[in-house]
Amino acid sequence: MMKKQIIAATALMLAISSTAYASDNINIFVNGNALNTGAFIMNDSTYIPLRAVSEALGSNVNWDGNTRSVYIDSDEDTVTAQVIENASSSVVAIVGNYKPEYMTGTVSNYNELTAHGTGVVIKSGGIILTNAHVVSDIDNITVVFSDGESYAGQVQAIDKDSDLALVKVGRLGLKPISFAQSDSIFAGQSVVAIGTPLSLSMRNSASKGIVSGLNVSTPSAYYPLIQTDAAINAGNSGGPLLNMKGQLIGINSSKYAGVGIEGINFSIPLDTINYVLNQFEQNGKVIRPDLGVTLENSWEARIGLPTKKGVTVKTSSSSSLSNGDVINSINGVEVHSIVDFNKALRDTYSSGSINVIYTRNGEQISTDIVPNLK
Repeated sequence: MMKKQIIAATALMLAISSTAYASDNINIFVNGNALNTGAFIMNDSTYIPLRAVSEALGSNVNWDGNTRSVYIDSDEDTVTAQVIENASSSVVAIVGNYKPEYMTGTVSNYNELTAHGTGVVIKSGGIILTNAHVVSDIDNITVVFSDGESYAGQVQAIDKDSDLALVKVGRLGLKPISFAQSDSIFAGQSVVAIGTPLSLSMRNSASKGIVSGLNVSTPSAYYPLIQTDAAINAGNSGGPLLNMKGQLIGINSSKYAGVGIEGINFSIPLDTINYVLNQFEQNGKVIRPDLGVTLENSWEARIGLPTKKGVTVKTSSSSSLSNGDVINSINGVEVHSIVDFNKALRDTYSSGSINVIYTRNGEQISTDIVPNLK
């Protein structure tokens, strides 16, 4: 347990340097949550009650009148519990019936006729973010909130490549999850996953772990992923991965499973989430540049070894690229795997042509290609 002692000269107030306007009507937010407490500005500093801020951060605050000391007690369990409590109302279960095409006669291709996953509220007007694979195979979508209320859901947008989708429900006044900054995520960071593993009776179950790795590729990944050891099981898909401020850093999507495999789970990171959400908002779907090629990783990239090799063109309908060409960079960004290639297109293309540097018969060639948009 961590304990801090603060000697209080006057009232229990925390001074924070500020350039706020001289008004007592000050809105205070702690980890995205509004703080309903008095605050005022004096001498260009904003004064906030110490107890209110500390307790909003998950700490216990005690006042010793004899020594005129404030004791702020904060431990990992308290912070974790606060994260789960604050985020739970933004996390939902998603359930539905498998579509008829997945049924053969009277026998299902699946063990159950229904499937479920998880989602997280991102807009108060009823917009929920989840995995594409959670909703792509089901009809009659029902969204169940932490308070037990359930609403019919409709898929508003879906992108199978990134494995992200939006579901709309007819419930207003929802609490959206707060988003972290993309550059605030790091290996070793403590995280919490919330979801609906295995059964709807386990709705809003939480697990804790760390960020095990960043920019991780898997055989099925289109873009890089976050690796975490926070437990993710069937039904957790589409749920949030949160930092210890309760902010979204990823959407839980998959795991490695098998004898002797433990704690290797994956989440879609914020840079992909923000890109896809922006595309959904602008176009209703994700529109990607297409160079008219299929690609093949080097053997080093296939087994995860670091490599400086590019990616090989396997088939091509492009007038510029031929089978066997090795693509080395996209718009100045080096690519050493198919995931690198997809990420470079995502991060560098807005319109016009794409500069491709490739090797053909030992010669390095630079060309500009106008892609098709798909």
